[in-house]
Amino acid sequence: MEVSNGIVRLRLAADFGARITELTDLRTGRNWIVSGECRGATSDDANYIEAVPNGWDECFPTVAPCNVSAWGGGLRDHGALWGRPWDCRATRSGIVATYDDPRFRFRRAIRLAGDYVLLRYTLISRHDAPLPWLWSQHCLLACREGERIVASGIGTWRDAEGSEVMLGPVLGPDAGVAGKYFAPVKGKAAVALSGPQGGVEFSWRLRDAACVGLWFSYGGWPVENPLYQIGIEPASAPFGALSDAIKAGRAAQLMPGQSLQWQCRLRVASGNRV
Repeated sequence: MEVSNGIVRLRLAADFGARITELTDLRTGRNWIVSGECRGATSDDANYIEAVPNGWDECFPTVAPCNVSAWGGGLRDHGALWGRPWDCRATRSGIVATYDDPRFRFRRAIRLAGDYVLLRYTLISRHDAPLPWLWSQHCLLACREGERIVASGIGTWRDAEGSEVMLGPVLGPDAGVAGKYFAPVKGKAAVALSGPQGGVEFSWRLRDAACVGLWFSYGGWPVENPLYQIGIEPASAPFGALSDAIKAGRAAQLMPGQSLQWQCRLRVASGNRV
């Protein structure tokens, strides 16, 4: 499916997790999304990294595979939503995509407004018991050497060991490094990948996502066919595995009959406006 307003063109694969496969600034011709084939299994034991990671998926109720008794045991790598068919319908200025599970409904409504992509999420319980959950955007961006991560409204970036890290410019594809950082949101957050020819900025409020993840691979992972990409990932909590978030008391809870909403927006900026 495709939606365009003459400034931004967005395409998604309805039968593959409503994955956003293109986000192109029509003023410059740059597609900000890492492109590639939509490949993967729909089974509960599907491994996300068996195919080359690309596009923009939604991770729910976990990112890393783990076992959670409230969900009946094992949760698949990168969550329940990716790679599976969604119901998608076009609106006048966007696309509404819905995934139905016997235990929940997950809905993402996309609307284009000028150079903004506005996203509204709805999560509805269909279960008779509480369900713990994590959510993270998983938007893989096609970065270029020398571009920078520009952020406001967030706290200190920390690595997997909890050590403070400082962000430098995007390195080249032969740098051979990869990693994942998290930072807490302080109020109104904005995190952008920015360069001389433009940028893409994610913005949201603390009530909508409590933290942000930054994934990067500058030719550093995996060993065979290493990736070159960045992921700016608003998330509900700074964990990969839902089981770890539960242990830390940081998992969100979806109560029986409950309906939750949150939102964020993305701006595709030309020139050095970010």
